[in-house]
Amino acid sequence: MPLPIIALALTAFALGTAELVPNGLLPLISDDLGVSVSRAGWVTTSFALGAMIGGPLVAAATMRLPRKPLVIGLALVFMAANVLTAATGSLLVVSASRALAGAMLGSFLGIAITIASSLVAPSRRATAIAVVFTGFTVSNVIGVPIGNIMGRAAGWEAAFWVVSVLALVGAVAMWMLLPGSTAGSEGQAEDRGFGVLRSGALWAAFLAIALSYGGLFVVYTYIAPYLTTVTGVSADSVTWLLLLFGAGLIGGNALGGRYADRSVTRTVVVILGAQTVSLLALWALGSVLPAVLVLLVLLGGAGFGMVPPLQSYALHLSGTASVLVSALAAASFNSGVALGSAVGGIVLDQASAYPVLAVVGAGMTLLGLSVFLLTHRRHTARQTSTDHTTAAHPAAADPVAADPVAQHV
Repeated sequence: MPLPIIALALTAFALGTAELVPNGLLPLISDDLGVSVSRAGWVTTSFALGAMIGGPLVAAATMRLPRKPLVIGLALVFMAANVLTAATGSLLVVSASRALAGAMLGSFLGIAITIASSLVAPSRRATAIAVVFTGFTVSNVIGVPIGNIMGRAAGWEAAFWVVSVLALVGAVAMWMLLPGSTAGSEGQAEDRGFGVLRSGALWAAFLAIALSYGGLFVVYTYIAPYLTTVTGVSADSVTWLLLLFGAGLIGGNALGGRYADRSVTRTVVVILGAQTVSLLALWALGSVLPAVLVLLVLLGGAGFGMVPPLQSYALHLSGTASVLVSALAAASFNSGVALGSAVGGIVLDQASAYPVLAVVGAGMTLLGLSVFLLTHRRHTARQTSTDHTTAAHPAAADPVAADPVAQHV
């Protein structure tokens, strides 16, 4: 992989650490801020909402700006937001600063994915996306556990000081390794602006992403109290158990990118099916530690394994290397985090039973898979019709049908 993609992955490492590190510290945050665990879940929800709403807005507003200074600037604002999170003790201020950090994440991902996709052949697009997201997966194996260890030893705020330093390292790496000019840096027409958003199939794909990813985060947002309450492990053991989830992330992300370059559809179906089954198994076997150890790996693998194929599928539907589409796809993943964590909080408030989270998460994942399959069927039928029209009238060619990625869908 080109060095610029590695630089983007290094920055994604910092951003991924910030997004997920609160999940293992939720009981500490709850106690320190004097709120319930379900309300403390807003530390995760607000970040996801920032990425979901703010990310595309920032991406749209900066669509014509040079890419290199833009991604470096986003990393620096992200660092400042995490400093604010660490320096305050108010849930309101923490939530606001987390939303700002999420907005930087959402816009960064859209730009980073577009840059990475432009640096490789279309047939390697999913793999390039997977490399960028490797930063997120590795952050769960290294960054999140380190943040959790420091958070438990020196207060949860310490985790966000660590994230701030990581963001600065990422900004320096991009300054050193990114070329001065990247694809789309002059705002050329390959990024067809807002016109690409007229596709109903594209919005349906975004919905499928949100539901599928949200199914995981119904449970994962509350994984620390789930493990201590249902599985019966100690609070100190949670950090180490999350290493298993992180190991699954690395394997799932790599395999998801590799197999998506062969067939996006089959890869998505297998991964979402595996996530549904794993969540139902967690509901049934959540008190059995050996089973939970295996399920954490499977859930991590499915959760991040779906990212490269679904992100690549959104770009395929758009028919263009669009920053806006990439940002909206990334926002859809984060909307899944927001939706999942919010639904999980509601379930806990109403049922006060952690195992129910796994059942709800499985149902949401299955709904996401259904939306994906319906969208794919309708898009394929439309594309077949367009191909027939194009054969008879070449001037009516559809730019999506000409996308080389289509052969892998």
